[in-house]
Formats: sequence, structure tokens, C-alpha cells
Amino acid sequence: MDTAELRKNFEEQLANTDKQIAELEANLAKAREYKLKLSGGVETLDLLNPPEEKEETTAEEPAAACETGSPGIEPGTFA
Repeated sequence: MDTAELRKNFEEQLANTDKQIAELEANLAKAREYKLKLSGGVETLDLLNPPEEKEETTAEEPAAACETGSPGIEPGTFA
């Protein structure tokens, strides 16, 4: 194989690779858009019907904060 044939072969491979990259990038963009739509769907479902786990954790957090309180200060008194 002489250098002219080798050069032609490399240029064809470059063109094919560029074409493949463009197709893959287009597919990746479509997949990212689809993922975003799915995430939005999950968020919408969470708003319409919140999971029980999240309700329990939010209900427990304020109670835990009230139980600890500040040491040495009685409720209803000022420091």
C-alpha cells in the first residue's frame, strides 16, 4: 500500500468516524431529553401523591429539634 492509498484510506476513516460521532451525539441528546422528561414525570407524581417515606422524615425532624432544646433554659423563660 503506497502513501496515496494510505492517505485515502485514513481520510475515509476520518469521515466515517465524524459521521458516527455526529449520530452518537444526536442520540445522546435525545437520551438526555428523555431522561429529563422522565424525571419531570417522577416529580409530578411525587407532588400529586407524595411518597410515605418523605412525609415521615419531615414530620420527625422538627420533633427531634424540639426535644433537644437548649440546655439550662426552661421553656417560657428568657436568657
